Amino acid sequence: MKFFNKKSLAIAGLATAAFAASSAANAITLTYDSVVTSPAPQTSDPAWMTATITNSGLNSVMIVLETSVSSPEFITQIFFSLNGGTPRLVADDVNNPDLSQSRCNGAAPAGTGPWQLCLGFASSEEVRFDTLNGSPYTFYVTGVTESMFVQNGRGFYSVAHVQGISDSCSGWIGDNGSAANNPGVPVEGCGGTSVPEPGTLALLGLGLLGVGLTRRRLT
Repeated sequence: MKFFNKKSLAIAGLATAAFAASSAANAITLTYDSVVTSPAPQTSDPAWMTATITNSGLNSVMIVLETSVSSPEFITQIFFSLNGGTPRLVADDVNNPDLSQSRCNGAAPAGTGPWQLCLGFASSEEVRFDTLNGSPYTFYVTGVTESMFVQNGRGFYSVAHVQGISDSCSGWIGDNGSAANNPGVPVEGCGGTSVPEPGTLALLGLGLLGVGLTRRRLT
């Protein structure tokens, strides 16, 4: 009887080890190093976030997020491309920031979708997601497997929204298999101040001079 118990435990241990090895082999890591809409996060590390996705059981995955984004910047939303399944957030790390599937408003940048899974972090300072608050962050999604996380027709695996850039601006980062620090699509009011060309300044000066002469003649 004791021999049977030891043998059963040995078999169970081997099965667990085999599953763990299989899960590790099937893990994929997304690296958010591309600017989708500018401005880019101000941290010097161009790998602003990673998402490691691993099968955690039958039709379920574990996702671990790590970020280099730091206060006053923080991650608010994450979109994933899937080729099937019915994703549902079922558990997250209660000691980390607040994450919800219902909080996501679905407002991803135009031309990046379609998206099948959207998750939203709370924006309150004590429960937001940044490098000092919650990274790494672990959560679980059922109804999907690791192999379902794929590149969509627009070339994106995932995009994430970063709030608090330059105090009042925000931008989108993503993993689309391209090089880091792409220029992205500027967002009006957040892409920096344009400097007029010298020729434009000269024309503007002539126009102001003409207005001044006209006023003198009228008076």
